[in-house]
Amino acid sequence: MKKIGKILLCFFFISKIVFCGEAQRTTIKQIFNNPDLFDKKEVIVEGTISELKMKISKAGNAYTTFSLIDQNYNSINIFIWGHEKINRQRIKNGDYVEIKGIFNKVKYVGKYKFYNEIVADDIRRKK
Repeated sequence: MKKIGKILLCFFFISKIVFCGEAQRTTIKQIFNNPDLFDKKEVIVEGTISELKMKISKAGNAYTTFSLIDQNYNSINIFIWGHEKINRQRIKNGDYVEIKGIFNKVKYVGKYKFYNEIVADDIRRKK
């Protein structure tokens, strides 16, 4: 009976990892070396903010975009709904941050097409 319990416990943890899709810590370079591997998956990356822009869409929705640059000058586009997470932490160009979000190799929004973008749901300033 103990053996069956251990097997079931093992199956539970394996299925949680496979099906729940825990965020994978990676680098910008690793994403660009194999974008198909990360496409539509939750990732965690770190880098320095550049070209920070806080905007309002024609429909009145607030959003933020910026480039995230690693120590080797690899860059990836970041999109975040709203301005709250940026304002609350007083994040600005030049800050080193950790981003968690979904990587999209190609994303379609209406007639627009975006390449190599992370739609972030969390941002944290790193020291």
